[in-house]
Amino acid sequence: MDFFTESEKNILLESDEIIVGFSGGADSTLALFAAFEFLASCEKTEKLTALHINHQTQGNSDSWAEHCSKICQQHKIKFEEKKVNVEQQGQGYEAAARAARFGIFDAYKEGTVIILGHHMDDQVETVFFRVLRGTGLKGLSGMQRVSNVKGKVVIRPILNLSKHEIIDISTSKKLDFIEDESNEDNAYSRNFLRNQIIPKITARWPAARKNTARMANLLAKQSNLYHRYLSEKLEKVCDDDGLLISELIELDYFERSEIIRIWLDKQSYASPNESQMKELEKSFFHSRQTANPIIKFHREDAEKKSVLLTKTNNYLIAEELND
Repeated sequence: MDFFTESEKNILLESDEIIVGFSGGADSTLALFAAFEFLASCEKTEKLTALHINHQTQGNSDSWAEHCSKICQQHKIKFEEKKVNVEQQGQGYEAAARAARFGIFDAYKEGTVIILGHHMDDQVETVFFRVLRGTGLKGLSGMQRVSNVKGKVVIRPILNLSKHEIIDISTSKKLDFIEDESNEDNAYSRNFLRNQIIPKITARWPAARKNTARMANLLAKQSNLYHRYLSEKLEKVCDDDGLLISELIELDYFERSEIIRIWLDKQSYASPNESQMKELEKSFFHSRQTANPIIKFHREDAEKKSVLLTKTNNYLIAEELND
């Protein structure tokens, strides 16, 4: 089975370093061996590293790390274990753990390829979760198969496979994987969706998972089209110094907000949610022109850089926030 598209294969071959997030579960195990088998066919396995991030929150966390290490030893795959402390700073455990993982990924140089084992069921959970939090077009697009996160290329080669398909393929390939019993703990929001809500929906509408994944794929294409349209608008209100406030103020609130989000996204900065955007609107466009407002915000999952927004003369300026 060919897990990578031709363009993804080119990305892998051109990269100096390829990191696979390897938890030891069926998903990440299949993603690891998909990458390993392709690179072996090209005699490029020296680029590959299996990265196990030990969250140190389960009683058998160390045994999982040992399992992953043994698998890699057996197949002569370079292995790294990174231990993290999951610190909840106003967000839930899942978001804090995600932030800890992306903190590890940040340490790799730009151009590194990161392969993750997200699959169709993860995609459906992501879309449902974002709907419940209140999201826009981009959020409904779910996770992208190929994306850029802080200069690293992220590839999700099994995103179009269901969990059942992954188990079947892994079994047929005789891949050794472990089960994480914490996936049954419905105290975690994603687990609650996965174990309680989505099964009830699919019992009533059997095609719900595939239809939701198809919707996310369609919305991703529509979001890209929308993004290109706004990028053309952005060029008219932006130069090397920042966004021109005098040009932005001529637009209506919604268009101005979307252009600001696109501008920040292009620089890998966190995008403001609706309440933050209203604060930004009040401070930069409804205050007296002599005021010098300062606004900062961040993504709780740390996938994007935290940002500090200021006004200098007629410009809205964005800088990375490091505190």
